[in-house]
Order: sequence, then C-alpha cells, then structure tokens
Amino acid sequence: MYKAAIEIAAPPSKIFEFMTDPKHLQSWQPDVVEAKPLPPGGLQVGAHVGATVQEYGRKFDVDLLVASMKRNEHIAYRMEAPTASAYVEYQIVPWGPKTLVVSTGAMRPKGFLRSLYPLLQGLIQRMVQRKMQSRLILLRASLESHA
Repeated sequence: MYKAAIEIAAPPSKIFEFMTDPKHLQSWQPDVVEAKPLPPGGLQVGAHVGATVQEYGRKFDVDLLVASMKRNEHIAYRMEAPTASAYVEYQIVPWGPKTLVVSTGAMRPKGFLRSLYPLLQGLIQRMVQRKMQSRLILLRASLESHA
C-alpha cells in the first residue's frame, strides 16, 4: 500500500472539480498524453474513463473504473494498464483553513513485470511513492496557478 498527502489552500469543492475535469488532468499527471472525454452521464460510480499514458518510454492506454465517489470528499478507481492493475483513492479532507488531499494506492504487477517484481520490488515501491507525491505537488501548483 502506498500513501502520499499534501495540504492545499483551496476548498474541497474546488479541488474535487479540478481533479475530475479531464482538461486539467495533464497539469498534475504529466504522464497523461490524452485524457478521454467523460462518458455519457458524467463521472459516477461504475463509469469507465480512459487515458493514453506515456511513461518510461512506452505509450499505452489505461482504463479507469470509478469504484467509489462522494463529490468533494473522495474518489476511488480501479486502473488497468498493460503492466499493472491498481486501486487508487483520493480523500479530500477540510483541514483548518486548508484542505488535506490524501492519495492511497495498491498495485498488482502483471505481464512481464509480474515475474520481475520480486527482484525489483524495492525500486518499484520507491518509484510509485515518488510519483504519487509528485502528482500531489503538481496538483497543488496547478490549483494555485489556476486560481
């Protein structure tokens, strides 16, 4: 299980709206090359959302299934990519004059990565942890510049 958190000087509603708007996705998730439009009916539990991602020299599509969502409080999704399945959740918590955004995630390698995972587990864990924290830092910077 991975976890990262950051305080942001914005209300939960603004953070949730920004995070879930496909046009802002690349500003805080730079590995996203193209965010697919929201499905008919918008973002809701059970909705599939997609994106094209480029990381570590590879370009591939990911499918995100919204597993849980409470507007302005949290969103969780299951992600399927060629090398991993993941469960990612963002909690958005009022925190005094700021808002605390907590990201947690669990990953299960698949494909060629699954056989290499026991050897590379420590490296992969550090990379995932760094990426989660980096995304939250970019989220805060993007929200502040968007204000």
